[in-house]
Formats: sequence, structure tokens, C-alpha cells
Amino acid sequence: SNDQSKIPSDHNQTKVAESREHLALDAGFLISDGNEQAAFKANMKTFEARQKSGEISSLEVAKTYQAVDQLLTAPGGIVSPQDRVLLAQNFMHLAAHPSESDQGIYDTCNVTALQEKLLTGHPSKAAAAITEGALTGNYTAPDGKVIKLDTASMQPIHNFDGEAKAIPLDGVRSYGTQVLNHILVNEITQRVTDEHNSMLYTQKHERSKDDRGERLYSMRDGSEMTFGDSDKAIRSPGLTSKDIAGAIKRHTGEEGSILVKGSKADADGRVQIESSEELAKAIEVAKKENRTPLLVEVNGADPIFKGGFADGQHASHVLSVRDYDVKTKTVTVSNQWGKDNDIQPSVDAFYKTMIN
Repeated sequence: SNDQSKIPSDHNQTKVAESREHLALDAGFLISDGNEQAAFKANMKTFEARQKSGEISSLEVAKTYQAVDQLLTAPGGIVSPQDRVLLAQNFMHLAAHPSESDQGIYDTCNVTALQEKLLTGHPSKAAAAITEGALTGNYTAPDGKVIKLDTASMQPIHNFDGEAKAIPLDGVRSYGTQVLNHILVNEITQRVTDEHNSMLYTQKHERSKDDRGERLYSMRDGSEMTFGDSDKAIRSPGLTSKDIAGAIKRHTGEEGSILVKGSKADADGRVQIESSEELAKAIEVAKKENRTPLLVEVNGADPIFKGGFADGQHASHVLSVRDYDVKTKTVTVSNQWGKDNDIQPSVDAFYKTMIN
């Protein structure tokens, strides 16, 4: 029986070799800059090292390469061939370094953390999503629902420094993350819930000091969504932890991979955490079940996160927890703000920042 078990993995290794060769050839042909070519190759190598360490399967690698190759070479599309090369470069960087998923100045922490989760455990799903989106202008959600994407929001933003760079800049939202943000938000907002009807989330290419260019429109009449009965426009994805929990379940099948502070019974896929001991245990269990990173809702204005907020301010924020060290009782936090904000606080200190 041992020989039997080897056959599928060898078959998948062959698929990896073939898909690697195709992608390397096409990328080499389509990426003209030498440094960018070298970066793409290095990202492929780092991505495959994640398979060798057991983080993802060889089938996952092959399927990711096939999707990225299709993104590079397919005719037509709502994104030009030239911009799809940029998208493929950004995606390969993110697939190699999932914790470098950064939201930049945009209000998309929760879906950027969800993106990090998908890139960590299910990179081929993320690759298939951007490829389908860039080629067809739609995204077929895991449950079969067809999500309509906004063509303008799927184009690279050249107006702001660093947002359309082939090699992503730390702390700046790359084009690859912009596209995944757009897809992952709309996969949630275009569903009718108790709270809202179907909504389209878009990203303008202009912004001002108090306007990031994010828009939320009713898909019924095209009007801008507002807070309650006021006429104040929402101008952000406006998602709740319940929304994110539902999305995690659709994309990964996982329940209990988003943690909030609270003593109520766990519900809607969210785990209520009452103490730092419970937090530590939740991370340990998730590690055993191969469910890290976890998403955690925190007060982003807490000084521990180095966000430069004034004392006593509150800012609802979602970030990724990748690990817990039993010996040192520290948590490895990947913050969607950039490397300087990725921290390893004590589990006690981190627990104090959690919110519901």
C-alpha cells in the first residue's frame, strides 16, 4: 500500500515541474526588466519552499502556477495584457510572502487579513480569483454566486506613489492586493443580508485628504450607501466580523478562525475569547488543525501596534495572528500595515487590545 500512496504525489510533482516550466518561460518572455525577472524567479522559488516545508501541497503549487500562467497569456480580458503582467508579478510576490499583504491607506484591513489567510493555505484559490476577475470581469464565489466586478476598480492606480510597482513596497497597497481587496469585499457585499441589500464596492483612482476613493453603492438603484438614516456616505467596505466569518467559511470551510473579545457563546463562526489563556489555547488548536493565520479584531489605536494614534483613541482593526510560542508566551502578529507593525507581544498584552 505504501507504493500506492506515492503515486499521486509523484504525479503532482510532475504537474509542478510542467507548470513551473510553462510559467517561467512565459514570465521570462513577458517581463522585460532584468531585476523584475530575477524577483519573479526568486518568488517562485520561495513559494515552492513553502511546499517543501509542508505548508501547502504540490497540487496547490501546480494549480497556482497554471492560474498565474493563464493570467499572463490569455487573450482578451478587462485588464490589458501589460497590466496583467504587473498583476502576475505582484501575485507571485504575495504567494511567496503572504504576510506582506498590506492594506496601505485603504479601509480594507479585514479582507487584507482574509487575503493573507487564503495566500497562506489556499493560494491557488486566490490565483484563480484574480485570473477570472481580470479576464472576465466576474468572480465565481465558492458557493457558485457570480460576483460582478467594477472594471475601473480592477485597473492599477498610477496616481499614487508605489501602488503600481512590479515589486511591492512595504506598507503600501500593491496592485495585487488592490485586486484581491476588490474581489473579496464584493464577494461579501453583493449578498443580501438582514442588514443590507446587495452592494457594489468600488475604488476611485482619485482621492483627497479625507476621501480614500472607496465607494459603496446600492446595486438596486446605484445610490451611495449611507449610515442609517443620515446622509453621510459610508465610503468603506463597511464589513463586520460576522461578514468576515461567513467569508472565511465559504473560502476555506473553516469555522472559528476569527477571534473577538467576549463571554457570549461562540456564534456565526466567531470565537468569543474571555482571557489570555483562552487566546493562547485557541491559537495552539488552530496551529494543530492547520488553520493559521487566525483573524483577530483589535483596537488598532492601542500603542502596542505603533500606529501613531493619540492616547485614548479607538480604531476598530482586524489583523492576522500567525503563531503562539508556549515557552515565551508571545504571539506572532502580522499586521496589515507593513513590516514595522508586525510585532511579537506577550499574549497578555495582545489580549488587552482585543475588542468585540
